[in-house]
Amino acid sequence: MSQEVMEVILKIANWYNSLGGTFIGVFGREKPLHVLPSNATNKLVMQEVSYHLSTGLLTRLHRKKKAPWPTLPLQIWLYEIKSLKDVDVEAKEILKFEFGIKDFNLYDTHGICKNHCVKVYYPWIHGTFHWHEEDP
Repeated sequence: MSQEVMEVILKIANWYNSLGGTFIGVFGREKPLHVLPSNATNKLVMQEVSYHLSTGLLTRLHRKKKAPWPTLPLQIWLYEIKSLKDVDVEAKEILKFEFGIKDFNLYDTHGICKNHCVKVYYPWIHGTFHWHEEDP
């Protein structure tokens, strides 16, 4: 990943490289992490971010007509995610690769999602998201 991409990613996600691959965990995600190649391209990074945004906090806030997090458009190197439609398209693309997955949790290292949820009056309990029964 380039320095520019790392700076964008660190605002919305944790990421790390290991011998097993590259892992990008967007804060507020609900899905497991994909095991990406250690030399993941910027396009692949954007698709992984989109994959997590497609089912995470962004879409839940949008359905509840709350201010989105992260805000769109989101620029990752030369690639831009302009709308939820772009998020869905890119999320479907990464699924075609059939990468392995890694277990996950909803841990938000820097309290970014928690602070945003509090600001827009979206429920937050015990450091994790509290999804309501009517939320799919």
